[in-house]
Amino acid sequence: MPSTQTIKKIVDIGDTLHRSGCAPYKVEKYAQHYAQKHGVDVMVQATPTAINYQFPDKNNTVVLKRLKPASINLSLLANTIIRINQPSNEPVPEPVGYPKWIVALANMGIPPAYLMLVGSTLEAIAFSMLLGLMVWVCQLVYRGRNAIAVEFISALLTGVLVAFIASTGAAIPIWALCIASVVLFVPGLSIANSLECLAFNDLVSGTALLGQSALTLIKLFIGVMMGLNIGEAFWGQTDSISYTNEVPLWLHCFGLLLISTSIGVIFNARPKDILLGLPVAVLGMWGPFYLGFESGWVVGTWVTTVLITLYGTW
Repeated sequence: MPSTQTIKKIVDIGDTLHRSGCAPYKVEKYAQHYAQKHGVDVMVQATPTAINYQFPDKNNTVVLKRLKPASINLSLLANTIIRINQPSNEPVPEPVGYPKWIVALANMGIPPAYLMLVGSTLEAIAFSMLLGLMVWVCQLVYRGRNAIAVEFISALLTGVLVAFIASTGAAIPIWALCIASVVLFVPGLSIANSLECLAFNDLVSGTALLGQSALTLIKLFIGVMMGLNIGEAFWGQTDSISYTNEVPLWLHCFGLLLISTSIGVIFNARPKDILLGLPVAVLGMWGPFYLGFESGWVVGTWVTTVLITLYGTW
């Protein structure tokens, strides 16, 4: 019969996995694997907001934890997986985050890096850095209970400021600049986790994550639309320029390095993991175009996915 301390360790591992942004079905798998290493039989049911542990060998003891929606902390996730594979009596070490000035630079780096990748004017790239700083300030102001509003407020202020910049006659693509400024909040990992859960028949978690992602996208869209309308009410109607790409090739390549590093910093990835992720970024960016072997981007995407999976497994 498992001891109370062993049960607590298993529950703590599951809670930490959830807190670090692990997909719910993987939380179940990792928690059960950790329990097996301690000779404990456990049934785990995880959702985006709760985890249920049942221990048949402990008189069917049930531990139900109600949890907040997970954030993304890749260093904590890495430390937790290491602890699962190398069990210890010590708690999972909490990773030390990056200094605030580095996080601020990362927030300022994502919008221009996005525009470098998709192509834009040099003026828009310069203005996007200031908008990235504004988004970072919003994250500092809206924390704790108010964090639920940070996406909408950031998008609203972005729309107002972009409308003002456009009213000065600057050559900027309005919607591209707005999207670049709030692209950090686009729930790409949540969408990926939701589709992964659905693929493994975890319909409850997959549907919940997909709905949460849809609501985030709605907040961003409504915020930008309202911001642009408010800005135009103050400074008059603004016209966006047609697609213009003034980004040279070397800056396009630098944009991929910049956005990969910046996202790694914001999600608190370890420096060595950021470096290991750069080949994946290169494959994801150019693989579908050059690995299709004259069969189109569909084959190229499939080959790229296989290579990325093999690289991650290795």
